[in-house]
Amino acid sequence: MRAIKTLSLATVLLLVGGFAIADDADTLIELDKQWGSSEGADAIAPMLMDDIIAIGADGVGDKAAMLAEAESAEPATGPYAAGDYKVHFLSEDIAVMVHSTPVPEPHWSLHVWQKVDDTWRVAATAGVPIAD
Repeated sequence: MRAIKTLSLATVLLLVGGFAIADDADTLIELDKQWGSSEGADAIAPMLMDDIIAIGADGVGDKAAMLAEAESAEPATGPYAAGDYKVHFLSEDIAVMVHSTPVPEPHWSLHVWQKVDDTWRVAATAGVPIAD
């Protein structure tokens, strides 16, 4: 009887934890869409960890480089559209996300998100152009 109660409790905890992770996946996807449609350094700065590692066409960058790029970027010519999202949780506070973005600049992205003080922030990011 005790084993059945323990098994039942474990099952409930796994189900509740699974729902929490699904909610966090939806939150991360929404945050990514906000990030992609944001313009200017002030809009994205709160989403980035201070010690973020970024890889892009110009090589390895940091938060200062990402903010400088965001500040000097031309305004988007159309809406940000992303899809093909996959989110994998390494723990309850670290997640890896990949997705495609066909417009305005076609590319694949990989982001590592970390939850700090109940706020998800990007700890690492990389992007590569989508091949023609």
